[in-house]
Amino acid sequence: MAFLLARRKEDLMILAADLDLTFEASFTKLKLKELIVKSPDYVEDDVKKMLDGIVEERTKGEEKADKEKIRKEEKEERMQKEEREYELEKLRIQAQRIANIPNSAENVQTPNKPIHETFRKFNMQEDISLNLTLFERHAELTFLPKKDWVQKLIGLIPIEIAHLIAREPADKCNDYDHVKDLLLQRFKLSPEKFRQLFLFHQKDDEKTWQDFQHELQTYFDGWTLGLKVSTYDQLRELIIADQMKKKAPYDLQEHFWTSGLLLIHQLN
Repeated sequence: MAFLLARRKEDLMILAADLDLTFEASFTKLKLKELIVKSPDYVEDDVKKMLDGIVEERTKGEEKADKEKIRKEEKEERMQKEEREYELEKLRIQAQRIANIPNSAENVQTPNKPIHETFRKFNMQEDISLNLTLFERHAELTFLPKKDWVQKLIGLIPIEIAHLIAREPADKCNDYDHVKDLLLQRFKLSPEKFRQLFLFHQKDDEKTWQDFQHELQTYFDGWTLGLKVSTYDQLRELIIADQMKKKAPYDLQEHFWTSGLLLIHQLN
């Protein structure tokens, strides 16, 4: 019976519960041991096996929790490292920009280092507005002159989209604002697709939390602005309608976006 006192109090409490014994959390190990030994179901070999199983299960749970804790700490450390690297890259680019400011005839002829080579290729499986927003953010961060944005953009998009831009009039195909409007009109997602992206978007391990926040903002804006939501009352109506959609009959779910009040009348 000494084996009982060699175990943790929480193990003895679980054992007592498995034996359908009544006890209190304030019981000491000695009192729990006496309670277990006096149980009508007490058979030392059987109880020993039960206790070994309880300890084994607890140990596995602790090992799993430790591994999960280490995994979370490593992930958090990796994300913090990415954030630091992002800030350092911003400082490096800014310092490089200052260093490249021409102050003599000699350094005017000195080309800048290729700081624009890290632009992200467009992923056409994502929303075009998100691709454009990330492109603009990077272009501003790297001090790329806006007159060069279209030229840089051409190298980041599929060839068929580049051909679409090339067919524009000569005075328009190098105008970034015009090209942006063209791409948004041609490839922009529907408000419903934006809603789904906003609700179910997950953060990629390779991206920073700032990127994740920016993506969510883009999806939310695409959802609400696509439905011409411009006031608090309209936003409230939209969110309420979205919640009601989840509970409404399937044949009404596609009629939710024009008016939350219309939905209520339909359901009534």
